[in-house]
Amino acid sequence: MTGVQTCALPILMNRRYNGVFKRKNSPRYYFKVKDENGNWIPRSSGTSDYNLAKKRKVQAQREIEEGCLPNDRSAWTLTAAVERWLKERKLRVAAGTYTSDVTNARHLKAKLGENTKLMKLADLAAIKRYQSLRLEDKISPKTINNEMLALSAILQDANLWHRVSPHYRPLKVRRSEIGMALAPDQELKLLTVAQACEDSAVAPYVAVLSDRSGMRTKELKHLRLGAIHLDGEKPYIHVCRSTTKTDAGDRYVGLDKIARWALGRLMARARSLGAVEPDHYLLPTLLEKHTRPTDPLHGGTGYDATHPMSSWEPEWNWLRKAAGLGSARFHDLRHTYITRAAEAGVPLLTIQSQVGHLSAAMVAYYTHISHGAIYRAVEQIELNSQELLQQMANFETMQRQVGRVV
Repeated sequence: MTGVQTCALPILMNRRYNGVFKRKNSPRYYFKVKDENGNWIPRSSGTSDYNLAKKRKVQAQREIEEGCLPNDRSAWTLTAAVERWLKERKLRVAAGTYTSDVTNARHLKAKLGENTKLMKLADLAAIKRYQSLRLEDKISPKTINNEMLALSAILQDANLWHRVSPHYRPLKVRRSEIGMALAPDQELKLLTVAQACEDSAVAPYVAVLSDRSGMRTKELKHLRLGAIHLDGEKPYIHVCRSTTKTDAGDRYVGLDKIARWALGRLMARARSLGAVEPDHYLLPTLLEKHTRPTDPLHGGTGYDATHPMSSWEPEWNWLRKAAGLGSARFHDLRHTYITRAAEAGVPLLTIQSQVGHLSAAMVAYYTHISHGAIYRAVEQIELNSQELLQQMANFETMQRQVGRVV
């Protein structure tokens, strides 16, 4: 017995010396750290792992010295923190951005646990598990990164993100900002399929509208009747800042004959669903789709024109197959419009006025297409100038006959 006690004593003393110790009847390790006034403060490590407890002690002491101690929010549940964060965000961001924030927060709670404390989420292993779970659900890396931006903001509010940020790495996203433009025969098939659809359809008509106007998905979903102006010689849609990505997105979108036809079908559908006021949405939401008990619209029936629909994905998936669009994304319809405009020689500044902001990579890409269109225009003008070309040929022949270099 004496030998056993002699061997155990140095171990206990060594662990006390490292500042990590156990209390009676507690499986967890504790430690003490000095505050800014030099006072020793006892803290629980929250773990029974000795090495992890030591790391947490070092971390706690460093946070005190650097003035970045977690605040009271660090003890909040994820649900409570999300509610506060969304409340603050709603006052500061556009309506469309807030809607995206709500969606990101919902996925965070579903995978991380609504009652999980923020302190536990400020851990690289927890974040990597979340990323893996979302990847297993076939969610794109870009979407997961956006969700992590929401989590980082929530942890920053609790002064916890600094524990993760030095080692956190966003998932790699394919850097291809240039979408796939539909082939002309695919555009024709899309229009043909849309013309055969019922009046209650949505995806076929918004697809044609996007293909002929360059409007984004979000801009179409949040389009209100008051922003549509079909009277007059130059029909247009006013895309408001609150429904688009950037300040440059606030613009007036011109509508050709095909776009007006698709928009007319959607407006007739909207009227049949009760959307008649200027502030009503072109695409009212179906209340039966709001199945989450926490959703303010949960339990309703019919359509609500004061709220926009959130998704047409099932119908879009059907449309892709019916029109032979392969793996095309809805956003590729916007790129199709821009490509057709560039191919037609429309100046890039005019294209940007119609579609809104373009990234530097997109500007470079479509500038290249525009240059090709300009050269083809030069060739066409040349072909239509046969008399001038004949005169030039005669002149060159005369120059060669007298020995001059042409």
